Amino acid sequence: MSVTVAPATRVATDIVGRPRQLVQMLRAGSTTPERLRRVAAALVVGCLLTALVSVLGGLAHSGAVRDSGTRIAALDADAAELYRSLADADATATRGYVSGGLEPAAVRARYDDDVARAADRLVQAASRLPVGDPAAVPVATIGVQFPVYAGLMETARTYNRQGLPLGQSYLGSASRLMRSTILPAAEELRRMQTEALAAAYQRGGAIPFAVLLIGVAVLAGMVDHAVLERRRTNKVVNTGLLAAAAVLVVALLWWVVAVAVAGDRLDGARQHSDAAIALDDARAAVLQARSNESLVLVARGGGGSSEQGFTMQVDRVLGPDGHSGLLADAMRSAPGSAARVEAIRTALEGWRDAHRHVRELDDGGQYQQAVASITGSDPAGSSAAFERLDAALGSAIDIERGAFTVADARADSALTGLTTGPAVLVLLAAGLATAGIGRRVGEYR
Repeated sequence: MSVTVAPATRVATDIVGRPRQLVQMLRAGSTTPERLRRVAAALVVGCLLTALVSVLGGLAHSGAVRDSGTRIAALDADAAELYRSLADADATATRGYVSGGLEPAAVRARYDDDVARAADRLVQAASRLPVGDPAAVPVATIGVQFPVYAGLMETARTYNRQGLPLGQSYLGSASRLMRSTILPAAEELRRMQTEALAAAYQRGGAIPFAVLLIGVAVLAGMVDHAVLERRRTNKVVNTGLLAAAAVLVVALLWWVVAVAVAGDRLDGARQHSDAAIALDDARAAVLQARSNESLVLVARGGGGSSEQGFTMQVDRVLGPDGHSGLLADAMRSAPGSAARVEAIRTALEGWRDAHRHVRELDDGGQYQQAVASITGSDPAGSSAAFERLDAALGSAIDIERGAFTVADARADSALTGLTTGPAVLVLLAAGLATAGIGRRVGEYR
């Protein structure tokens, strides 16, 4: 034997569809005062249930929006910055290796800063994760493997300063570890936080079906009882019930308007978040291309795969046709970002042209000039072109994340008072309905 239990929303729908039958059942039998008391009790219970569901729904919606703008957003930013720092550390280390011997002080300082930033973001991400969160797995992977990478890179530097070719092997091992294990773990962390952010958006802007269905059912009961009483007694509509119904309508409208406004503002926040994610991906791809550019020179003619990697990463950002890829995704996500995205596109095309010149120098036997282009400060060189591109990407990402923060805060403000406000109104409606029916009961004394 099996028993099927109808969902709460289905039960509430049935009640909404049959308010007259419900009221008639409560009014049936016994004396008129007793029937009125039963109706009053049913309406009060309905109001209490509506208030309870309203409080729980308000907590869920407000908590989701607040979580999206605080913990999850911070974790998402940590994951993105962690990925950038790791990729930049690898690109900087390979660029320093190309210099030969003792790497430039500025390059070493940038690498050390990337390592420190990555460690700081890793600690922050770990501290924000709740117990049992699946994201702890990629965090642990990075925490274990990053020191191994740093050790391999230091060994490569030591051999490079001594002029020994063995350093190239350690450099290659470190770079492979970064690309095959550490960066994929960082990308997995970013993916998890992006999905968590999307889920929070969905919860924050969800239609409160339970609140609306139960509230409408109670409202229908109030109206139907008032109409039946008027027909039966030929008296004016019960003012207590009329006031209770009006207050209940206000409570339900509060929910509808608040969630609609919050949902609209969350859509705006989502647009900026999606644009920031696309730009973060573009920045990571550019940094990997930067590392590939250096690895080609390290290989001294044997870096065909690294050159292909450079082209592949640039194509990810620009698209094979030059007008799609990650930059197009960013522009579609946030239409107001068009000017910033075009500036990035122009900077990337300029860096790609500078890279082609590096390849021409290297292929033409001018190795030192090619190295100088990617490590020096010549405004026309690859290094300067890359710095302009990186600055444009960083500025655009900061703007999108700032706009996201503002939009999310506005969504949170739209839900101000939702947890308690409608519930208090519903309780007031219960009191007014009780007073209105109590007045009718008093007429029989």
